[in-house]
Amino acid sequence: MICHMHDSNNLPIAPIAKKIDTIVRFGKIEGENRGKKPIDPPIEKIDSYYWMRDDTRSDKEILTHLELENEYTEKNMNKLSKIGDEIYLELLSHIQETDSTDAVPNGIFEYYSHTVEGLAYPIHCRRNRVEKESKEEIILDENKLSDEFGTTQMNVGGMRISPSQNYLAYSVDTSGNETYEIIVNNLEKKERIFTISDVASFEWGSNDKTIFYTKMDHAHRPYQVWKSSLNTSNSDELIYQENDELFWVGISKTEDKNFLLISSGSKETSEISFIDLESKDQNLIVIREREKGILYSISKRNNIFYIVTNLDNAKNFQILMSKVNTPSNWVPLIDKIGNKLFVNDDFRSISHTFSFENFLIVFGRENGLKQAWCVNFEDNVPISFHQLEFPESAYVVGLGSNLEFNSKCVRITYSSMVTPQTIFDYNVANKELILVKQKVVPDFESSNYSTNRIYAPSKDGTLIPISVVYRKDLHHDKINDSKLMLYGYGSYGVCIEPSFNSRILPMLNRGMIYCIAHIRGGSEMGRSWYEDQGKYLTKINTFEDFCSCAEHLINIGWTTPKNIAIEGRSAGGLLIGAVLNMRPDLFNVAIAGVPFVDVMTTMSDPSIPLTVVEWEEWGNPNEEEFHEYMKSYSPIDNVIKQKYPNVLITAGLHDPRVAYWEAMKWCATLREKASIDSGMILLKTDLEAGHFSASDRYKYLKEKAFEYSFLFDCLEL
Repeated sequence: MICHMHDSNNLPIAPIAKKIDTIVRFGKIEGENRGKKPIDPPIEKIDSYYWMRDDTRSDKEILTHLELENEYTEKNMNKLSKIGDEIYLELLSHIQETDSTDAVPNGIFEYYSHTVEGLAYPIHCRRNRVEKESKEEIILDENKLSDEFGTTQMNVGGMRISPSQNYLAYSVDTSGNETYEIIVNNLEKKERIFTISDVASFEWGSNDKTIFYTKMDHAHRPYQVWKSSLNTSNSDELIYQENDELFWVGISKTEDKNFLLISSGSKETSEISFIDLESKDQNLIVIREREKGILYSISKRNNIFYIVTNLDNAKNFQILMSKVNTPSNWVPLIDKIGNKLFVNDDFRSISHTFSFENFLIVFGRENGLKQAWCVNFEDNVPISFHQLEFPESAYVVGLGSNLEFNSKCVRITYSSMVTPQTIFDYNVANKELILVKQKVVPDFESSNYSTNRIYAPSKDGTLIPISVVYRKDLHHDKINDSKLMLYGYGSYGVCIEPSFNSRILPMLNRGMIYCIAHIRGGSEMGRSWYEDQGKYLTKINTFEDFCSCAEHLINIGWTTPKNIAIEGRSAGGLLIGAVLNMRPDLFNVAIAGVPFVDVMTTMSDPSIPLTVVEWEEWGNPNEEEFHEYMKSYSPIDNVIKQKYPNVLITAGLHDPRVAYWEAMKWCATLREKASIDSGMILLKTDLEAGHFSASDRYKYLKEKAFEYSFLFDCLEL
């Protein structure tokens, strides 16, 4: 179906955005951080839609225009409202509305959550593991919290039980802008005792009297760590501040809960310090001072740090170790017979470790899939290690919730494109997977679906993996000229895993093939897939890979351009914007969620959240080395008069990661420049949400149903 955006008898007229020419400068600007080698004198460009930016999100003219866009979108979709309602009910039919999570042991208690039919948010509970027939205790009901705050957006960012388990601290964001308020409840007295505002993240100290938290600067960058004493009138104490705008600060606790870790990192460089929470002086000790290009993360067991790092050109990362009292003295991890374990390997990459009292769990990738290994110890010396084994050939394994350092089992998550999320306890001693819980997915039978992986040759000959899932009975084991969704991301080294997703079932049940393109820019095939072939001055590989995947699916007869839909979110929205400029002829319909499309203007401005830290991902357009290259793919800067497919753009007004005005400007630019035979171009902005869409699970499903009704109509399903 081709939907025309010009006036006709049965379609409303699209809002026309006014144009006000504004000069945007790239390069040296006095008083601003424009990078190490800013262009001097600066280069200028005209941005006619710059007026759409309002950091306060309160400008009446802008809000009115967004409302007009929403009305235009709604009017164009009115004819599909019945279909949307049917899709919503279909999505809902695959959700076990009343359900419980796996119960996670922690001392005398075990913790879990309920969802209840008709309620938007989870209810968090615990029960005593020691007492027989102990009663369930509700420790936090997010539905009541939402009512109390009087908000449609309830984001609980983190929940931390205190060391004594008598107090619960949790963080709340009611706008979607990811600035939180910490609330502390006394669980025995069922009362709120303490709050801290304008917080990014937090952790308990060694007792119930102390909380550590991070605060953000004007650019929404976590940069300070503070210590608060709950039971005293003392003012909070600043214990760490990161002044380099490239670095973000985070806090966490070691698995044994004895150390507070303060990590300060950019995209390419790490530095971690620790505080011994059991020590009286609580000095801040640096594990290893930052060195450009050296990344590391740590876990701790029995006074040993286990360090995952790219030191010594370990592109795919290795595991080293150090003693806590000599933290910068890193040495190889060696077993009892002298073999070095987990050295850099071209075919295996290491992502992180998690420590227990008697063993270490290692996560990484091999042959493009997530894997897990277990290292056993005797007197702090590794005596053996083995890879965890699973029944399917393609799957996703990850770390579950583990609160007990002395556990004999590790809780892990497992799924595949045809297996719903499954929780296992893995018994390290006998290598046994013990089923804890598998997510119930109503109206789904795994045997009706098939999944596999194929490879598409990219422009330079590199083979790009594509994960595929479809309904067997609708294709009779032969895919031919089918409707197809191609999903992609391809940035930050993030891997889009072939995991189970019940929200794609409406596509599969209509005969669509669902494909994930594992393009460069992710690190599915190792860190080089990202660092050497998918960022900075190789970024265009990401977009060409995606187009090559589409071409390959056409060439093997699976689909045709009129039957291809594409989707990406955030940096994946950049992907969608770029490939629509490069090869609009390959696709019928595109869905771009909170898309990062105004690359040049955004990445030139250090006042915008994320800009400075992102220079180590894309490059800095204020510097000559990157300016022209970034300009060559920036979606807004490359829209031309050509036929574009149908495009649905979604945004959140309070999004701090990709500002709403990027979607707004892109929509206006497409409307202005696309040829008259282009498809429908729609913008839908949630005026109450941030980057991650609706927090209400029912509202979220309604938004997916809206997107699918647009998608299915364009594909004539």
